[in-house]
Amino acid sequence: MTPIVFRRNLTSLGRAAKLAGLVIGFTALSCSARADDATAPNATTANADVPDKSGYNLFNPTPDDEMRKFTPDRPAKGFSVRTVDAGHVELETDFVSYTYSRYLGITTHSFEAFDPNLKIGITNWADFEIQFNGLQSQQSFDSATGASEAHGVGFGDVFLRTKINLFGNDSASVGLAIIPYVKVPSSVPVISNGAVEGGLIAPLALRLPQDYIVTLMTEVDELKNADNSRRYTNFVNLIGVSHPLPGVEGANAMVELYSSAGNDPASPQIYTFDAAMNFRLDKHTILDVGLNLGLNKAAPKAQIYSGISVRF
Repeated sequence: MTPIVFRRNLTSLGRAAKLAGLVIGFTALSCSARADDATAPNATTANADVPDKSGYNLFNPTPDDEMRKFTPDRPAKGFSVRTVDAGHVELETDFVSYTYSRYLGITTHSFEAFDPNLKIGITNWADFEIQFNGLQSQQSFDSATGASEAHGVGFGDVFLRTKINLFGNDSASVGLAIIPYVKVPSSVPVISNGAVEGGLIAPLALRLPQDYIVTLMTEVDELKNADNSRRYTNFVNLIGVSHPLPGVEGANAMVELYSSAGNDPASPQIYTFDAAMNFRLDKHTILDVGLNLGLNKAAPKAQIYSGISVRF
C-alpha cells in the first residue's frame, strides 16, 4: 500500500489563503448587501404561503415546521439552488463509488468509500460547506500488457464552499444560487494533483408544471494544467431534468448532460450522460443511486455510486 503523503508548501498555503479569502469575501459582501433587507433573498419572488424567515440565523435556528423542502446537491453532478435552513446541519455522502476509465492505452479502476459533505445553515439564504473526499484507491495499468502504471491509496482533497441563494430558495418558479469554492490538497500524488484550485458555480432551477425541475448550471474553475507549468481556466456546463417516479411514493428520477472543457490543450474535454434516482425515507433522510456514462474517449467509461443525505 502506498503511504499517505501530505504535500505542503508556502506557495500552496498562500494560494489557499487567497482563495479562501475570496470565498469569505463573497459571503461578507452578500451579508452587507442584505443586512437591511427583511425579505431577502426572495424579494423578487414573494409568496404569501412562505413565512418571513429573515430573522433566523446560526444561533436562532429555523423552526422545524418552517424548514424548506429537503433538496440536497446529490445525486448527479448538478447543485441544488436551495441552502440549508439557518441553524441546521446537513450531511451528504457516498457509501461507495466505483469508476472505470480507459484512455490513451491506460486502464484505471478507482474506488471511493465515504466522502462526507458537511453543511451548516448560516442565514436563511447562505450556508457553509466542507467536503472531505473519502478513502480512495486508484490503480492504473497498461491496457495491452497489464503492466502496472500507478497505484495510490489515501484520503482525497478537501473542498470548502459557500452557497448563497439569490432568489427562489423556498418557492417560486425560478431559483438561482452562486457557490464559490476552494480545493485544498490533502492526498497522495496519484489521487491528487497537489494543487490549490478554486472556482465559482452557478446553478439555476426552473420549477415547471407537473413537478418537472430543469437545472441549468455553469461553472468556472482555475486549475493546474497537466504538466504543472501554469494555470488554466476550465468551464463546466450541464442541463438536467428531474421528475417524481410515477407510482413510487417518495422516489425521484433525474438525467443530465455534462460537459467539462478548458483552455489547456493537454487537458481533454469530458462529456457524460448521467442518470440517478433518490428515495425519500422521511422529511430529513434521502437515499440515492446513480450511474454516469462517458460520451467521449477521454471521459470515464462508467461510474456507479450510492449514498445518503440527512439533515438535522
